[in-house]
Amino acid sequence: MEGNAAQHNMIKLEVLNTAAKGKQFTLKPGFTVGSGEGCTVRAQHPSLQPIHARFTGDFGRMVVEVGSKEAHITVNDKDVMQHQLRHRDELVIGPLRLRVIDESQVSHAGLKLDMLLDEIESEQGGEIFDFAKEDLFYLVSKDPGLKRALNFVIPSKDRFIDQAQVFLARMVKSLSMDEQQIDGFMTCMKELILNAHRHGHKYDETKKIVLRWRDLGDKIQLTIEDEGPGFDHKTVLGGVNEKDAASAARERYLAGGFGGLGFKLITKMSDTLIYNDKGNVVCFSVQKKAP
Repeated sequence: MEGNAAQHNMIKLEVLNTAAKGKQFTLKPGFTVGSGEGCTVRAQHPSLQPIHARFTGDFGRMVVEVGSKEAHITVNDKDVMQHQLRHRDELVIGPLRLRVIDESQVSHAGLKLDMLLDEIESEQGGEIFDFAKEDLFYLVSKDPGLKRALNFVIPSKDRFIDQAQVFLARMVKSLSMDEQQIDGFMTCMKELILNAHRHGHKYDETKKIVLRWRDLGDKIQLTIEDEGPGFDHKTVLGGVNEKDAASAARERYLAGGFGGLGFKLITKMSDTLIYNDKGNVVCFSVQKKAP
């Protein structure tokens, strides 16, 4: 019994709206949502049935199903009668929006990055500028708010990568930062954008790279997302930390993967470095002042 409970504790529901936003519930067989007194999560709303949704399953595999003929549930914007839950599924049950968190599918670092990206999108309304079509140099000069928070996408082409690096260099140099911290940011930024193009996209120029810039007061942060399949960053970073840079780079080169020398620099020059579990989104930050 204790072993089964441990498995069930791996799947949770996170509330995405209402006053309970951010609250998490551990899913167990018999978990219910509705307006009735016996429901695990109870709310009064015209759209909620007494038992609107129930959750069943075992060994970490949970299923949501409608609790009555009148109940209406959507998963990832699709109407469902029954659905086996997967990590990051989004459910709408009456007035509630909920996200599935399967802790067996994510590391703490990956989950932290997922939450960080959600915060970035919510504060900017999800707006992403097209670097190839809009003059961001001009827009930033006219809107000071963009100097603090800016999302933009670039084609995965050398020309636009070079231009984006020039743009970000100008953003950094407009801040009151120590010179060595600027160098650290520029090194990490160049390495990671090039990794997205070379390794994530395999030089496929039809793909795009999304960049999210943040000035957080005492530090600057950049998130880089590519359209590639990702990679085993845990093994790569673990190898870099355990070996000298030259040995790590040589081994990764012979294996046809990422160079250890670049990651040795990145881990040394960044204050934080977080990947999502898939390995196609990375976020790093650099303090403005040297410690």
